[in-house]
Amino acid sequence: MQFYKLYSEYEGRPATETYSDMAIEKAIVMHEGDSIPGFPSVDVLYYLLQPQLDKLREPAMELLQDIYMQLETLAHNIIDKIFQRFPALIPELMDVVVGVLSEERDHARTIVEAIIDAE
Repeated sequence: MQFYKLYSEYEGRPATETYSDMAIEKAIVMHEGDSIPGFPSVDVLYYLLQPQLDKLREPAMELLQDIYMQLETLAHNIIDKIFQRFPALIPELMDVVVGVLSEERDHARTIVEAIIDAE
């Protein structure tokens, strides 16, 4: 459910709603350079959309951390139930599980950042 409502606040809203016509015109003039007259440079698009894409990064990273914490709690509960007869093993198993979850969280963070950067 958390994945479905991740960007629900941006749904149905155009990415350029925060820009006025003057701001867009200023970006076009600022990045005019060697482009063909009448055709804005692609740098204008990058300049205008990069702040909007950066807004997508933080909620994704927060969700990734929230899911990590939920998985860690779930793993702790499962290990407590399964190994209640062997309480000395619980800390060692939790260290292994937390290590694996941390590695996968870091790997997922790299992938999410790459996807956002690719957009």
